[in-house]
Amino acid sequence: MIPLLGSPESLTAFGEDADAVDTAMDLLADKRRRAALQYLAETGGDATLTELAVEIAAQEASADPNAISDHGDVSSRDRRTVQVSLHHTHIPKLQHAEVVEYDTETETIELTDRGRTLLERREAIEGPSG
Repeated sequence: MIPLLGSPESLTAFGEDADAVDTAMDLLADKRRRAALQYLAETGGDATLTELAVEIAAQEASADPNAISDHGDVSSRDRRTVQVSLHHTHIPKLQHAEVVEYDTETETIELTDRGRTLLERREAIEGPSG
């Protein structure tokens, strides 16, 4: 069930115009971008590209979302595939929208306030168990 929101503007992550809503929806449309943002939020706001790739590859490989994993069941090929897609596609898109900051020298990704706002909007739409 979608919770009631105070106003239509509360759905907008970056402003009140249609382009901002489209941008927010586009960013959240991809499962890897959502997983990246969620992981960053859960780990204090930053992670290395490798850490993020390992976590997302493990999530994608896991058939049981409640299973505890040490990521040993994820192949290095799967981790590398996720890392390449994050580096070349997803992180640049999130960075361009100012949702994350990415330091290419240290390969560290940091969630921005704008990224936290985007996650809050997603949670408002999906509900607490989304």
